[in-house]
Amino acid sequence: MTATNQKKQAFVICVSAAVVCVLAVAGGFYARSLEAEIKEQVKVKRQEIAAAEAKIVKIPSIEKQVVMLRENLGEYVKILPDTKELNEFVRMLNQFERQSGAQSSRLQQKSSGKKGKGDRFRLIEYSYEMTATLWEMMRFINLVENYERFVNISDFNILVGNAGSGRVSKSDTMRDGDEVHNIRLTMQTYQYDRKASAKEVEIPDYEKLRDTLREEIFKRMQAIRMEKYEHRGQQGRRDIFVDPRFRGDVGVDGLSPSEQRAILERYVSEADQLRAMLQRVRQKETTLFEQYALEKGLRTGILGMQTKMESDAVKITYAPYRVRWVKEVENVLEGLQGELDRVSEKSRGNDDPYLPIGEMEELVAEMKRECENGYLEEARQRYELVEPQAVVPEDDERYPLSVEAKTLHTKAVTALDFRAMDLRIQGVIVDRSGRSGVLLNGDVYEEGEYVSEELLVKLVEEEQVWFVFRGLTLVRTM
Repeated sequence: MTATNQKKQAFVICVSAAVVCVLAVAGGFYARSLEAEIKEQVKVKRQEIAAAEAKIVKIPSIEKQVVMLRENLGEYVKILPDTKELNEFVRMLNQFERQSGAQSSRLQQKSSGKKGKGDRFRLIEYSYEMTATLWEMMRFINLVENYERFVNISDFNILVGNAGSGRVSKSDTMRDGDEVHNIRLTMQTYQYDRKASAKEVEIPDYEKLRDTLREEIFKRMQAIRMEKYEHRGQQGRRDIFVDPRFRGDVGVDGLSPSEQRAILERYVSEADQLRAMLQRVRQKETTLFEQYALEKGLRTGILGMQTKMESDAVKITYAPYRVRWVKEVENVLEGLQGELDRVSEKSRGNDDPYLPIGEMEELVAEMKRECENGYLEEARQRYELVEPQAVVPEDDERYPLSVEAKTLHTKAVTALDFRAMDLRIQGVIVDRSGRSGVLLNGDVYEEGEYVSEELLVKLVEEEQVWFVFRGLTLVRTM
């Protein structure tokens, strides 16, 4: 081996040794860094284990708190109605009216707050208008206050019916000797959505734990219940909205001023309602059918008022009320009668007393729809309302529509009469090879037999029986 080869070999050995040393040093550093990282991870895990163990220690206490909250959840959220209970809330308001003596004139749900995805609560707001004395209003609000659901009266407005101010308005009335006011309330509540709640965590031995905490649950339930205040009524106090200097009991014989005022205001209110109906008759968007219905209602209302006035007019003896009686009742009623006659004559004309062809087609279409959907009474009333204007001569182009409308009316009346009949189906006998029978009101009738002069048993099936009544085939189910 030459000297050159020996040098090369020694160089390679040195380089290899150096590389090995470098790798050994690097491996040592890597091992130390890896050791430090592992130690840090072990430290973190120990901290997590310690935190978990601390939580585990708290689990029994937390479970007790959860059990007590769940058992009292009904008390916490029952003040917030869900969708079904909102309808119950509206019905409850009607009950509060009857209990307090207030009279509702308008209830409207205002635009409610937007409910985001997952939200449990949504604002519901109502605008509520009523007429009531001060004491009736306070009683109504007290009932709302003691209602088990949360209700907030966020705004209110009182239009005072001041008898001593000399003003005449719809609120100028008396009830049981007290002034009646027009009141508007804005009531708020919140809808609670149980479906938005997260899934409950299962607690082992829940029932057993609940029984051991029963006393604590009861204590917490009492703590969240609110004290109620019961309104005790007038108790000799005066209405602060009424001028105490006003007196109306001078020179009056017979009924007291408050009683006469109640009679007067009742007639004024009825006259206002009739005037509103007349205004609707005049509106261009009022259909012919609506016009006939309104005119019929007006004539009936005017006649009813005139009949009652014969006995009530003599009861109004107090001079200020007598003036109002003549001006706001008698004169108004006379004007309404004359105006109604002019409107009726103008709207119908003298040349063609019958329904236009378009109205006749609409009459037939609506009656068909109502008969097909089971609204038989509505179909009958719709035809009878315009019957004098729907019966046209045979040479009129509207005659086929008139006949069709009359036929639909006859079917509706027949079906209604059949519906009102006392037909108790107590059993059936279905014979595929012969005549089937039905046990009806205690008697047996076979197919083809008459129950009465107008009623025939046509077909008996397992679930229903077919009859022919006045030429019309109708069915009764079991």
